[in-house]
Amino acid sequence: MKRDYRISIDRDDLITPEETLLDSGSDLSDLERPISDLAFRIIWISFILLIGVILSFSFKISIVDHKSLSIVANQNRSANFQIPPPRGIILDRSGKPLTKNLPSFDLLVISKEIREHKEDYDVNLGKIAKALGLDRDILASQVADQMKSSSIFFIAKDLSKEQLLEINFLNPQGFYVIADTKRYYVDGSQFSQIIGYTGKVSKDDLARDSYYLSTDTIGRAGLEDEYEEYLRGEHGRVFFSGGASGDQKEALPGNNIVLNIDYDMQKVLYNSLFNILKPTSLDKAAAIVQNPQNGEVLALVSFPSFDNNLFRDGLSETEYKKLFDNSSKPLFNRVVSGVYNPGSTIKPFMGMAILQEGIFKISDTIKDCVSLTVPDSSGGDTGRTFKNWRVDLGQFNLRRAIADSCNIYFFIGGGGYGKISGLGVDRIANYLKNALADVVLGIDLPNEGKGFVPTPAWKETERGESWYPGDTYNISIGQGDLSVTPLWLNSYIAAIANGGTIYRPRIANRIVDGKNNTLKIFKTEVLKKLPFREDIIDEMRRDMEETVISGTAKLLQDIPVRVGAKTGTSEIVKGKRINSLFTAFAPLNNAEIVVTVLTEGSSSNEGYATRTVNEFMKWYFSKDKVLDVVPSISPAESPEPSISPAL
Repeated sequence: MKRDYRISIDRDDLITPEETLLDSGSDLSDLERPISDLAFRIIWISFILLIGVILSFSFKISIVDHKSLSIVANQNRSANFQIPPPRGIILDRSGKPLTKNLPSFDLLVISKEIREHKEDYDVNLGKIAKALGLDRDILASQVADQMKSSSIFFIAKDLSKEQLLEINFLNPQGFYVIADTKRYYVDGSQFSQIIGYTGKVSKDDLARDSYYLSTDTIGRAGLEDEYEEYLRGEHGRVFFSGGASGDQKEALPGNNIVLNIDYDMQKVLYNSLFNILKPTSLDKAAAIVQNPQNGEVLALVSFPSFDNNLFRDGLSETEYKKLFDNSSKPLFNRVVSGVYNPGSTIKPFMGMAILQEGIFKISDTIKDCVSLTVPDSSGGDTGRTFKNWRVDLGQFNLRRAIADSCNIYFFIGGGGYGKISGLGVDRIANYLKNALADVVLGIDLPNEGKGFVPTPAWKETERGESWYPGDTYNISIGQGDLSVTPLWLNSYIAAIANGGTIYRPRIANRIVDGKNNTLKIFKTEVLKKLPFREDIIDEMRRDMEETVISGTAKLLQDIPVRVGAKTGTSEIVKGKRINSLFTAFAPLNNAEIVVTVLTEGSSSNEGYATRTVNEFMKWYFSKDKVLDVVPSISPAESPEPSISPAL
């Protein structure tokens, strides 16, 4: 059937064929346009990037982070407990252990398992309480209180063997026995000022170092504190799940420290000082032995001492008061942290400065050692008289002034008199500062103190007072405001013994691992040279020998080697209380040891410090050694004053 094609002209909205032919000349855009290729590229690149991100993330979580995420997943389905590592051992120079790690067993509770197995818990609670020697209700209350704030916690520490066996036999759900160690100190009281002790970590410790957990211990004093990072080891880990311990990572013990301390020397020094002071009312003292050739600390004692084993299980109230509320301060290390007037033990130093500056020659003498009157600075007829500690007649050169501890010689040499100018305070201060008297020496123990060297500027600023000649006289004999530590005193005497070198005092010798492989050696370190000529130091060594031959330290004449020594006292309560000091080295040439002892607060000088050094040196040189022979000295070569108490 044939149909005709017609175009209606009655519809205005229809476009006629002719109108379409006019589109090419229109100013209007096309009704349809093709999508740009750029859009397809962007969509394609975005798709590829998305696929890449998904694949990369999948690779990271399934391959790269598999181990850590597995641990997290395991933690989500179990309890994770970090095992404290055993601390490294501290040994003396010959390898004798001064600390031990004793086995200990603690009872751990997992809150989640208690809640999931409430019936088993109720059944076993009475048996557990009986094994621990506790009332059932008290134990239940303790567990409930802990569960409110902790998912894992200890309910009992240091189980006995019987408790351990009984708990293991019960094998209660949610309760686990954890192996641990507790610190034990060999001869604790005799080594505590060196070794120190450990204690539970505090909130400050946890905030300061991410290593620590709330169950850890940390070094609190002595070497335990100083070498904490070497001693602490690496934590282990154990997972508990479904009533059994699962994967476990062993804790790695800390490294060991080998000391310069000699066990036998420490014991003898401690016991000598203890036995000499025991009959008296004195309880505060300090003593140190060093090798003068390298600064190694061989023994160190501070009284009163304390038993560091007390800190292992926590202090009772009585024990706490005895240690922390004690006016004698047993935790205070007097050798390292104490600051004292050196008294006459500073005279060897002043003597060398006097020779160095040419104030006196070796042969120069003063007429006697009785007193010295200084005219009034205002020009009046009166003056101040400075007396010697005893009346000594006859000529005094430096050697006799050291041997008999003549104050007058050092008043003149230090502060001047008449036409002799003396060193003066400025030169004295400069020499002391150059010899490190007012700085820390850097011993490897915490809280080292430092001495104080007074000056006119300090006195004017701090006290609003002028410096007087008497002030210079006082510091010239180790009194007044001059103060030093026993550690520095021993170090400067060691420098006289070795020819002039001040070494850094060192307690630790090396760090070793559990197989005794050396990880670190602490090398000898020179701090300073004494600011004096070698011939002057040699002279002072001989002058100090005279103290033993004819002076205030005759007690040491029985020592089978040549000894150099100096006695000293310092007044702490005028006319009532003194500190007694004694320092010595031996043999005179190529010295092996230098010893300094200080006793606090005696009412008169009974020579406790001298007697302690004598006892120690008798023991030390009774061993087989190549020794100097004590020479015979004729009366013409050395004056012979009467025996006197140590000054």
